[in-house]
Amino acid sequence: MTAHAATSIPFQIRKVLRAAPAVTSTLHATRALIHFGPWRHAARAMIRWKRPPALHHEADAASPVELDAGELVRTLRADGMARAGRLPADVVDRLRKITDELPPGEYGDFHEQADIQTLVLGAPVLNVVRGYLGAEPALLECNLVVGHAEDPARTPIPSQRHFHFDFAGWQSLNLFVYLTDVDEDSGAHQVVVGTHRARELRDAIRPWVPDEEIEARYPGRVRTITGPAGTMFFENTEAFHRRLMLKRRRVMVNVLYASHRSWASQGRLTPKYADYVRARSAAG
Repeated sequence: MTAHAATSIPFQIRKVLRAAPAVTSTLHATRALIHFGPWRHAARAMIRWKRPPALHHEADAASPVELDAGELVRTLRADGMARAGRLPADVVDRLRKITDELPPGEYGDFHEQADIQTLVLGAPVLNVVRGYLGAEPALLECNLVVGHAEDPARTPIPSQRHFHFDFAGWQSLNLFVYLTDVDEDSGAHQVVVGTHRARELRDAIRPWVPDEEIEARYPGRVRTITGPAGTMFFENTEAFHRRLMLKRRRVMVNVLYASHRSWASQGRLTPKYADYVRARSAAG
């Protein structure tokens, strides 16, 4: 199971639309209205029938972690988010030797790095995803996100700092891994637990929801996810979520799985990590 190469016609169409924000917003709202319609239950059932989960698949990689898939799936179904422990210290150390040298940016196909490959394609992680989706997952993308301190006076505020939701295919699940210590001053992730199960119609046609509305609609349900380097958590990003302001560097791996691959799930327009390495080597 590998991330799909970004060479398809749908991907190229998305690349062109990137330069037309108004059109992109309209298409996103239309797609969201379709996605959250009552027919999605039938679509999910069909995918599960066609792509049943292959537990303990012989192609699964060795893994550096052990996870209780059953407990994590139960928590995910209830909250839309579940903490999943930490990567071993030696794995974090090897990854930090790579990531500590990287400039700010987003690096795609990071699953080609050996330690990340064994994590994201290993049975412990895949069995959580299989259990939650009820289908054999497709790895849509694995991106390394290196953030740096933001200017507090910057306007407009980046979209990722507003509460919003994401989706890929009829059903998806993300795995996030912090590779730096993360607290509320370093871009901690926040999620509104339980909001993956239902939303209002208006939520589908606007890009984000104001903080005061989140507080009024979901009192006491905002969870801030902090932790040391190596912290892992799963999330159904159909739940409202955001990141806090970055006052210092934060490095995170963002892995996206879906129950299937569709024309609209070709991955983001993100330069590949391997291309960055090659360019740096060529520069001497």
